[in-house]
Amino acid sequence: MVVLGIDSSDEFLSVGLADQSGMLMSRASDPGSRNKNLLHSLVEKVLADRGFRLSSLGGISVAIGPGSFTGLRVGLAVAKGICWSLKLPLTGVSTLLAVAMCCNVSSSRIVAIKDARRDEFYYAAYISNNGLQQTIPDSVGTAGDVLQLISDRYVPIGPGLAELGRRLGDKLPLPEEGYDKNNLGGMVAVAGREAIVEGKTLDLRAATPNYIRVPMPREWKP
Repeated sequence: MVVLGIDSSDEFLSVGLADQSGMLMSRASDPGSRNKNLLHSLVEKVLADRGFRLSSLGGISVAIGPGSFTGLRVGLAVAKGICWSLKLPLTGVSTLLAVAMCCNVSSSRIVAIKDARRDEFYYAAYISNNGLQQTIPDSVGTAGDVLQLISDRYVPIGPGLAELGRRLGDKLPLPEEGYDKNNLGGMVAVAGREAIVEGKTLDLRAATPNYIRVPMPREWKP
């Protein structure tokens, strides 16, 4: 069974494929390109690169959150549309888990971070021990909350690292982002395929993004 993975939770898109052997391929777009038309185009390119069609798929996996509210809605809408039309199962994967799965630093303890704006961060902590074991659930908090985990010997990775560095100033030297964003879609596909095999799927009618926190009123601007 081939599963398509979609991540549109950040300032770029990532789409990938996975089968029983693992990730087949993954590709990311340039920052700032996450609308539905561009996502459809990227899906088509990824499928074409491997000689697949939508009809070849056995399921869809989408990064369900946390992340950009607009981006999450775009990804879920596209995934639902494909699943409705082809009668495919849909599953959702944590965006922070996908980041952790793309880790390229040598550490058994990592904390995946995304910028949540409003002076906050989305984060989740993991220990690598024959796979990733989540030790802190998907959360939202301050730079101080993340700093506490770093003081507990968790290595920070993810797209929120640059903003975290600005918040902390010279208090703590931080590594590079520590993950391969190009592989996000592929890892969403890998994790999603496992979930689908285990029967962990979403209801197409009821599925919504995992925002973690309530969006601000429309007049709020980042």
